[in-house]
Amino acid sequence: MKLNVSVEGKNEIERFILFLNLAMTIAIKEGVISINDAENYIYNPYSLKKLNEMGINKKVSDLIHLGCELEDIESLIPHKLSKSIEEINRQSIKLLQEIQVESNHAKEWID
Repeated sequence: MKLNVSVEGKNEIERFILFLNLAMTIAIKEGVISINDAENYIYNPYSLKKLNEMGINKKVSDLIHLGCELEDIESLIPHKLSKSIEEINRQSIKLLQEIQVESNHAKEWID
């Protein structure tokens, strides 16, 4: 079984990444996945490099970078983990509100 996801257009890609970012942080906070799992999905240098090569908004890229730092926060200053996750969520929502949808309706992401 294989699922193909296709997102086109800079704004749509940024929105998709922000939605994914929110899902990851909520799942971490609720204990559904570990930070290590989230690193395997998106919070890793490879993903960050690919997104930067695509020229996504630096603010979006910075949020993914903050996600990459969650493991360090968890191990070095665990009492700040929840606050860090909330900050990532707050900034993600703010950016989602700022990014314009490229058409009158959302495009299908699943092929």
